Amino acid sequence: MTFAAARLALVSTLVAAALTLSGCAGMGGVEAQPAETPTPTATIAEPPSIPIVEQTVTDELTGTSVTTLAMVTDFQSAANASVSDGLQAVLVKVRFTAGDEYGGAERPTPVSITDRGVNLDYVSLGLTNPETLAPAMTAAGYTPINSVKPGETVTGWVGAWLRDDYTQFDLVYDRGESTVFGGDQSGEKIPPFQQIVPLEPSA
Repeated sequence: MTFAAARLALVSTLVAAALTLSGCAGMGGVEAQPAETPTPTATIAEPPSIPIVEQTVTDELTGTSVTTLAMVTDFQSAANASVSDGLQAVLVKVRFTAGDEYGGAERPTPVSITDRGVNLDYVSLGLTNPETLAPAMTAAGYTPINSVKPGETVTGWVGAWLRDDYTQFDLVYDRGESTVFGGDQSGEKIPPFQQIVPLEPSA
């Protein structure tokens, strides 16, 4: 083989190798992917309830406020079987703002649901979201209000067992006298506060 022929053969081999490598690189490259379509956020449906007249109870001494929003009087669940016959679960949706005048998280224990116009001297208050009812409320989407930090606002539900012959209801905010512990106001007596609002369907 002459020098020129050998040189031509070498060039041809190099060109073929370059083309082969180029083809491999093209096959191994990352292909452009179509833009992903955003997954729509699932909308969680509100559980059924009856809108009621919005009324706000404000505890001026502590800064706590409670606004009535909706009500459920036909709540049925396995929890009903765990209580005595003759009782019904009544749920009320409220907007609860914990006061920050004295600090400390608040629970909705001052909020009670009662029969309309009942003599409060003969009923037990502060039985909101009992252990026999709260888990069933949560499972059905009626999230019970638990603990609310000072100054925060939470929208949720309070529930209670009432006699099943009751058909009209009140929301009672009843905070007894208390004493401040700690801070500059330690030892200060906070006088009691009570207010009742009727739970009425909105027009």
